[in-house]
Amino acid sequence: MLKFSGLVIWRLGSRSTLRKYSAPGATVFKAHKTEPSTNVTDRNVEGLVAAAFASLNSPEQDEKKKPSPKSVKQSRAQQLDSQIIRATDVESLLLAAENPVISRRHALKMVSVLSEWSSNNKVKLSDFEKDPRFLKLCRILARTPTGQTMSSLTMAEDLSTVLGITGDDEAARLIANLSLPQMIKVMKALQVKGRRSTPLLRALSYNITKQSEKIDLKKSADLLFSMAALNFPDPVLLDRICSDVVEILPENTDKPAVVNSILVSLGLLKYRHETVLLALTMWIQKYREICRPGDIASAVITLATVDYLPAQLGSLIEEALLLKEDELTKASSWLDLVFSLLILDKAREHHLVSTVKPEFIEKLLSAGEIPIPSRRKLMSIDAYIGLKFPSTTTRLAEDIAVGVPIVYTKEKALYVQSIMDTFRSLVSAETFLRKECQSGMGFLYDAEFVVDSKCHPVSLDKAANRKDVHRIAVLGLDYHDLTRKEFVPLGVNKLYSRLLQLKGYKVLEIPYTEFNPKDKLVTRVKYIENRLKEIISSTTKS
Repeated sequence: MLKFSGLVIWRLGSRSTLRKYSAPGATVFKAHKTEPSTNVTDRNVEGLVAAAFASLNSPEQDEKKKPSPKSVKQSRAQQLDSQIIRATDVESLLLAAENPVISRRHALKMVSVLSEWSSNNKVKLSDFEKDPRFLKLCRILARTPTGQTMSSLTMAEDLSTVLGITGDDEAARLIANLSLPQMIKVMKALQVKGRRSTPLLRALSYNITKQSEKIDLKKSADLLFSMAALNFPDPVLLDRICSDVVEILPENTDKPAVVNSILVSLGLLKYRHETVLLALTMWIQKYREICRPGDIASAVITLATVDYLPAQLGSLIEEALLLKEDELTKASSWLDLVFSLLILDKAREHHLVSTVKPEFIEKLLSAGEIPIPSRRKLMSIDAYIGLKFPSTTTRLAEDIAVGVPIVYTKEKALYVQSIMDTFRSLVSAETFLRKECQSGMGFLYDAEFVVDSKCHPVSLDKAANRKDVHRIAVLGLDYHDLTRKEFVPLGVNKLYSRLLQLKGYKVLEIPYTEFNPKDKLVTRVKYIENRLKEIISSTTKS
């Protein structure tokens, strides 16, 4: 009789039954006396030991009841996890691959470890790439999941399916060993799942960027759309994609859809890369005959988003101005196009009026409640009509503007508050400064005040009838109000400034790139004073 740790007792007896004694935790195994001990194989012993230890964690049962297969499997899985963690070389790690209980998670974990060792030059790929045990792991990862009718799965696609059961850091280590197409498939899988895994996205961005292979237009479109959907505007990867697009674009002579997709994604990312924007829009202008009306509209919308309109695109704008509402698929698409033409200062009166007509509003309502962003666009268009074409009788129904919430985001509120704190040193009394002003034109402006020609503040009440003063409207521009790559105000913010100017204001724009809330008060005050002097000086000269 052998006894281990006072818990498990082995006994070679006359019966091969499993019996639990009354003493807690004591389990006895018996075998026939006539059978030599060598008949108990290592595998049987392993199974018996696993069963014995599994039974220790269960309440006492009838002596004829065997441990559940599920508990045995869980115990083996835990042992395999420990074996993988303890492995220090290829042999000890692949030894774990001989275990009959290997899940997809285990296979991925072992391949991930091998990948990391290979990347760190701890081992060579030739040390294990032909090993049957490693090939077994590869087969497990490439196996089609039950119930899916897929002809094959690449490693990248398989990786995307197991992201939910493995650590992101662990999956990220595998990225370096994937090909460029596989990495792009992983990025697309993340976008489809709506999973914004920062470690994995950073690994993808880094490894895609360092690839020598050119990223073709289709792959560029897929990457940009995924980056926009996941809100992952990595500047290095964006620059790499744009560089490849500019180089490869001339080879495309018949695929406007991929060009349109790239342009739309650049607009969603607010990425003002002027070289690629010019190349893409010039392509649409050149191949106008094979482009759909929606392609032209999308190009104009992106240009308006980033407020970029080079002189070479006159023909494209003319084409956009000739578009009709019924050429676009949705009423909301027509609204977006007209609003974009207004931002670019190219919209004509009949375009603007068409969007505020009752029949057009009915078309918008037929798709459901008009979204808040669309209602704000309608309010801005209507305000522009009233200021620029006062004789026009067709105006927006008042109920469209009712209940439209126009509030700051948390980040914008903090930035505006730092600006207002600075203004206290310039305009102390509330009678001189009005804050959080509702424009009635679809947006907020942060403050308004009045100064004379020497930049001295004037009471708002006293300035009402004076013509020798300057009414100043303040627009703080935080990170979300500027384009990426080149830090200039978004097209919609430029429109807001134009609307305020039409109402008689001088607009003081304060971008976060020039005004730092962490600077000393004296530095911030000096910045605002200098900007005010510039505005007043330019007005006097004109």
